[in-house]
Amino acid sequence: MAISEFSLYLPLKGKESVGLICFKVKNIVKSAVLLISMLFSMLIHNGYAVAATPDSLRKLAAKAGNDTTAIKLYAKIGDYFDQNNKYDSALFYYNKALSKVSGSNEKLFAPALYTKLSRLFSSNGNYALSLEYLFKALAIYDNIASQHHDTAGLDMKTARAYSDIGMSYFSTENFPKALEYFEKGLHLVTKYQNSKDDPEILKTLFIFNLNMGSVNVAIRNFSEARRYFEIALRLNQSIGNPVYDGVLYNNMGIILKEENNLSKAHESYLKAVEIRESLKDTAGIAQVLNNLGNLEYTQGNYKKAIEYLQRALDYSKKSKSLKSEKLSADFLSRSYEKAGNYAKALEMFKQFMSLHDSIINNDQLNQTARLELQYLHEKQRKETELQQQIELAKKERKSLIYMIIAGISLFSIIILYLINRNQAIKIKQVKLVKEGLELEQKNLNLEKQNLLLEKQNLEMELEYRNKELATHVMYLLNKNEFLTSITEKLLSIRHMLLPENRTVIQEIIRDLKSNIDNTVWNEFEVRFQNVHEDFYQKLSERYPDLTPNETKLCAFLRLNMTTKDISSITFQSPKSIQVARARLRKKLGITRDENLIKVLQEL
Repeated sequence: MAISEFSLYLPLKGKESVGLICFKVKNIVKSAVLLISMLFSMLIHNGYAVAATPDSLRKLAAKAGNDTTAIKLYAKIGDYFDQNNKYDSALFYYNKALSKVSGSNEKLFAPALYTKLSRLFSSNGNYALSLEYLFKALAIYDNIASQHHDTAGLDMKTARAYSDIGMSYFSTENFPKALEYFEKGLHLVTKYQNSKDDPEILKTLFIFNLNMGSVNVAIRNFSEARRYFEIALRLNQSIGNPVYDGVLYNNMGIILKEENNLSKAHESYLKAVEIRESLKDTAGIAQVLNNLGNLEYTQGNYKKAIEYLQRALDYSKKSKSLKSEKLSADFLSRSYEKAGNYAKALEMFKQFMSLHDSIINNDQLNQTARLELQYLHEKQRKETELQQQIELAKKERKSLIYMIIAGISLFSIIILYLINRNQAIKIKQVKLVKEGLELEQKNLNLEKQNLLLEKQNLEMELEYRNKELATHVMYLLNKNEFLTSITEKLLSIRHMLLPENRTVIQEIIRDLKSNIDNTVWNEFEVRFQNVHEDFYQKLSERYPDLTPNETKLCAFLRLNMTTKDISSITFQSPKSIQVARARLRKKLGITRDENLIKVLQEL
């Protein structure tokens, strides 16, 4: 079976790590206090009250007398949209705040804004852009550290950046890099581990040990993973957070299972279930129950495995976790099959395939959202750069006018020089406009490339489904051969049985034949329509006189099946199939030089 589910994230918003959540809470509280104080002072000064809505904050930002106030307000608006999953608006206002950052206040505001942007892109799966902003923030921290001696607060900020970088690398399955940055962060925080009175230090140490352990689970270095998880468990005795215990006992259960200490693994999983049930964490309960079902399956306790997995499936549905629900359905299908309940196994397998398709569709939607956000990011960045160039050109033009007015009373030669310079600026503006049009053309080309990539992805998906359908056809062939073999064996021993037993055997033979005749085609037809949903429609539109048997034959030939394979599924002789193919060619009006299968595949 698949590897057990282990925990690196807490069940909060999106895909934020434990580290991100703990670090982010502190920053949000500090920002909120500063912002509330600032707004309170501004409102009292102006003698009126305004609700802190995005519209009111926009108005305050537009009236802001300095860049510092505007940066805080635009960042707050961005936070509002980020928390409400309106990522395009959040991106716009974070960039708006960043555009107000200048050399004098860069060290104060730029790292926090870069961190916000990195988490925005990380939550949408754009890890490359997330890392780009994190390394920008890290560069500023390094620059500050080289100029100051008191680096305690700076070390904690740097450690948080290392944690975010490690999480981005972990999400892209670059485990060596994730391990490298988690180790850097842990090394920084370890210097302050004697500050036991500071709960923030304890939480930060816990986070890094949890994430280090989780990366080691991913690379199957279980001895190291156990060491880090045991440290995290000891730290949580001081922190006292039951959510962390639920995560750790689940992860320890996975390690114990991999070390073949199955009784201890079972005990650890049960502790995790108990904790998560007390917290009413349905997603977490489903995760651990899946692991328990996996453990019982490994030991051959299929009845107990089914019991755990059925509960996991119910909790997965409550938490609306498609991936966990898919895993439960897959495990249940395998367990029912081992237990001999093939009807249930098939039912769970169909549910698994349905969930698999749903997850693929969700992933495609998420990929589209990521590409859209990346496009908006590039567009806004180019617009910002263009706006800065335009503002610079306006300032230069204004200076030029003053110089012309002053130069009239001085020297006519200077006037001519200034006129020529003004002309050069106009040429530069025309050049900028031309460059802008070229950029738009490049964007259009990129959009065309994206559409081409989408088309290729759809073709790859169709190829994958065709392979999957071919695999299922082979399964049907094997199933038919198996059922036929059983039928022949029963027929061969029927004359040896007592008369009362012959009746029972005859009924079994009849049921087997019925299953062969009816179920096989129905199963095949359902799966075929899932892959080639419009084939029958096009076939009936072009050739309305085809009989049902001829339609079935067309479907088999569409999959490039041999006469032998078709014979195995339909239980007709190869000669009958060949005759049917000849009649079909004649009915479709296909000459000897044309390929029947190619004609059907082109429908």
